[in-house]
Amino acid sequence: MRWFIKELLSENGLISTTRLMSILSILIGAVIALYGVYMGKDLGGIAQVCAVFVGSAFTGKVVQKYMEGTK
Repeated sequence: MRWFIKELLSENGLISTTRLMSILSILIGAVIALYGVYMGKDLGGIAQVCAVFVGSAFTGKVVQKYMEGTK
């Protein structure tokens, strides 16, 4: 566990924090969507909340790819 955290916080580590953030955002969005459908909540509101999480996941990866390409 210590190795994982050390690699995650290291600037030259093998683990991408952006990739980890993207995975967590997608998973949280999926859990919220499933919860909303299961509980019969307003799907319009649930879709907006999920769009925030899914949008942040893909935006982070796009920005990272752009910044790595311009170095």
